[in-house]
Amino acid sequence: MACAASFFIHEQKYEWEVFMKLKLTRLKRRVPHLTITCDLPIFKPFINLLANAIECHPKVFSITLNYSNPDYTAKSGGYRPVEIRLERKQDNRWHICYVTEFTYIPTPFGHESTYAIDFDFSRGIGYQLGMTSEPIAAYGPLFSLWQRNFCRYHSYDTYQCKISIEES
Repeated sequence: MACAASFFIHEQKYEWEVFMKLKLTRLKRRVPHLTITCDLPIFKPFINLLANAIECHPKVFSITLNYSNPDYTAKSGGYRPVEIRLERKQDNRWHICYVTEFTYIPTPFGHESTYAIDFDFSRGIGYQLGMTSEPIAAYGPLFSLWQRNFCRYHSYDTYQCKISIEES
């Protein structure tokens, strides 16, 4: 089965319906499979990545995806760890709560992990290390760039993913 996606703007939220293509007596039908919403535009490769995780756990309340690269260290750098949280709302639509990328910063006690970039859709704010928080709408271009880069790195098998679920 292959995935396809359709994009809608609904009440100032960006919404993707992910479809599964089914072969039924020589006819290909697209059946709505799930809906993912977000306050900023989202790209098909990123939606497909999230949809694959949701399909593995269709009956849960929330899914937290922790992507990490074992070679990333404070000393040598590398591909930064990323955490993505998705929650299913009462209307059965999935909402991206946040996407956070972490980095190490030097402190007097060594290196400490902190937020490098945080797209907090639940609170409607964005944050970038060294800057003040702003409304999430100001982070549209950065979120677009971030998604493209993340999906490219993911396609190179850069990350290991740990999935945490919360039952409803």
